[in-house]
Amino acid sequence: MYIPEEFGKYLLLKKLTEDPLGETFRAGKVGKEGMEQVVLLRVLNGKGLDGEKLWQKVSGRAAVQQALRSPNIGSGVDLGKVRSFPYAAYDYISGKSLAAVLSQAARQMSPIPTDHAMLIAERLALALAAAFETRTQDERILHGFVVPQLVMISNEGETRLLGFEVAPGLREAAAVRADEAIRPYLSPEALAGAAPSKADDVWSLGAILFELLTGEALPAPPAGGYAALIDGATLANEGTPLPAGIVALLKKSLGPADQRGEVVAWHKTLSKMMIDGHYSPTTFNLAFFMHSLFRDEIERESREIEAERKMEMPQRVVAAAPVPAPVPPRGPAPQQDMRETTGVREPTWPGTQAAVVQESSSSKAPLFIGIAAAVLIALGVGGYFAFFRSGKEGTRMAATAENPAAANPATQTAAMPAAAVPGDPAAASAAGPSPEEIQTQIQAMFEARSKEMEAKLKDQYDDRIKQLQKQLEDSRKAGVEPRTPERQTAVAQPEPPASVPVETRPATRPDLPASQPSNPAPSTPAPQPAAGNTAQDNPVRSAAAAPSVAPPVQPTQQPSSRQVQAGDLVALGTPGAAAPKVKTLPEPRYPAPAQKLRRSAQVDIKVLVDERGRVLDAERVGTRAGFGFDEAALDAARKATFQPATKDGVKVKMWTTIRVAFKP
Repeated sequence: MYIPEEFGKYLLLKKLTEDPLGETFRAGKVGKEGMEQVVLLRVLNGKGLDGEKLWQKVSGRAAVQQALRSPNIGSGVDLGKVRSFPYAAYDYISGKSLAAVLSQAARQMSPIPTDHAMLIAERLALALAAAFETRTQDERILHGFVVPQLVMISNEGETRLLGFEVAPGLREAAAVRADEAIRPYLSPEALAGAAPSKADDVWSLGAILFELLTGEALPAPPAGGYAALIDGATLANEGTPLPAGIVALLKKSLGPADQRGEVVAWHKTLSKMMIDGHYSPTTFNLAFFMHSLFRDEIERESREIEAERKMEMPQRVVAAAPVPAPVPPRGPAPQQDMRETTGVREPTWPGTQAAVVQESSSSKAPLFIGIAAAVLIALGVGGYFAFFRSGKEGTRMAATAENPAAANPATQTAAMPAAAVPGDPAAASAAGPSPEEIQTQIQAMFEARSKEMEAKLKDQYDDRIKQLQKQLEDSRKAGVEPRTPERQTAVAQPEPPASVPVETRPATRPDLPASQPSNPAPSTPAPQPAAGNTAQDNPVRSAAAAPSVAPPVQPTQQPSSRQVQAGDLVALGTPGAAAPKVKTLPEPRYPAPAQKLRRSAQVDIKVLVDERGRVLDAERVGTRAGFGFDEAALDAARKATFQPATKDGVKVKMWTTIRVAFKP
C-alpha cells in the first residue's frame, strides 16, 4: 500500500514525464470532501529554471487560462506556486505528449503516417487560431512557446495544446531557450529574447509539421535559409518528396517574420490542402496509431488508475477531522525537509507503514493514534474516490439515496470522533455509516464512472460503425438493379428452394390491409429484410411476402432465417458460401526506411469485399511489422480487386484475409 506525496492542495499520484520544462504528474485535487478531481499537473521545475522569476512573469495570467475554451486547448483548472515551484493544472488527459509520440515512433521505426501528421498540425493551428480570436484586456491571446512538450495527444486521438498561461515566462527563461530539445521549435526572434508576436506561432507550426512529415527535427538555420532543405525533404512514411503545397507552406512558415502571416490564415491553407489533396485523417485512426505505439503503457495506466481507486488517503490529509483522544503535538514532518532537498517528490511513493511509524514515534499515545488513524482512513476513503465522479452534487445525491446520513457532512464529522474512542460501544453504534455501507457507496461511484466512460467510448465506436454501415448501404444501392412491377410479380410466384428454412410470422402485418391475412408457416416464406431495410425500402421483398390465402398463425412463433439476398454480409465459413478470390493486387509501395535497412516483412490485412469485388474496408491483423510496412500493406489492399464471394450462388459481401509480402 502506497501514499501519494502532497504538493500543496494536490496529491501526486504518478509521475508521467520529465523534460526541460519540468515534471508532469497525474495528481488529485484535495478539497473539503476529499479527492475532488484528477488533473494533469505541470510543475515548472526544469533544470536551470528560476521559479521565483518565472512566477513573477506568469502569476497574473489566470484570466488567460479561464478565457480559453476550445476542444483543442487543454482545459485549465489552476495556476499557482508551491514553495519555489510554479505549476499549471489541467483537466486530466489520458495520452502522451507529442515529444513522447515522436520519440516512440522513431524508437519503433514506425514513422507517423502523413494523414496523422496533417491532422495533428491542423488541430494545433485550430487551437492557436481560437486563442488568437480570443481577447483578454483588449489584447489577442498569443502563445509564443509552442513546443512538442506542451502538446498532448490523447489515447482517443485528440490533440490539445497547453501552456498559454505560462508561455511568456518560459520564453524568457534562458536555460529553456538554450536546451537542444526546445530550440528547433522557437523562432529566431524568440531565441533572441524578443517580445512575442503572431509570427512566432506560425514558425512553431512549420517546425512541428516538418518533423511530423519527415521524422527529423528541424536543424539549425543554414546560411541560405531552409528552402533547399525543404525541397530535398521526403515523407518518412512513404519515401516520396513532400507535396508541392506542403513545400510552399513550410517555406513561408520558416521564412522571415514579415512573410509568415498569422495562424488563422495558416490553418485555412492547411485545411484546404487536406481537402484538395484527398487526405482522410480521422481521430479514430490516430487513436488506433496511439494504441499501436503505446499499447503496454495504456494498459498499465488503466491498472494504475484502478489501483489508485482502492488506495487509502494519506494519514496527514485525513487527520484534518477532530480526534477526541488527547494527542501531543507532533514534531516537524520529515517529508517536508526531503522535498526541499530533492525537488518536488521522491522517485517512488513512500510506504504507508513507514510514514505512520515515523510520524507517530514522537507521540506519547501511539495506541490511540493508531486506532484513530485506522478509523479515519476507513471513513476518508469515500472522499478520495470522489474524483472519479462526473460532479460533486450528482454523487452526493447518489450517496444520499443509499445512506441519508451522507447528505449531511456535519453529521458525518460529528460522528467520526465517537467512533475513534476505544471501548465505547454506544459511541461506536452512533458513529454513522458502517464499513459495509461505505463500501456500497464506493461501488456505486465506480459503476457510475465506469458507465460514463463506456458510454463515451461507445459513442466514438458507434460513429465509426455508422460510417461503415453507410458505405455498405451506398454500395448496396449502387449494385442492386432496379426491378419493374412486372419483374416483382414474377419474383413473387416461385416456391422457395427446399433448403431454405420455413419462416413463420405473426397473424397480422402492418404493411398489408387488415382484411388480408398473412401467410402461414407451411406456405411460401417471406424473406426477412436485412437490418435497416423496411418494406418501403425494398418493394421486391414486400411483394414476395404477400400470400394467397392462409389461416393466421400464432403470434408467439418467431421468424427463422431468411433466404440470402445479393449484397448481404455473410461470414467466412458459412455452409454454402464461397470466399472471395484475389483478382488483382497492386505491387505494394516499399517503405523508404525499410528499404534503407533492407528489411522484409509479411503483413496480414483483413478486407471487406462487396458483391462487386471491391474493397470497402481494410484493417491490419496480427503483429505490427513497423518500418512503414503496415501502412503500405493497407494502401495496397484497399486498391485490390476480387472475385466476389457467393452464398448459394448469390453474390454477397464477406470479410477475408490476404497477406502482403515485402522483399528487398
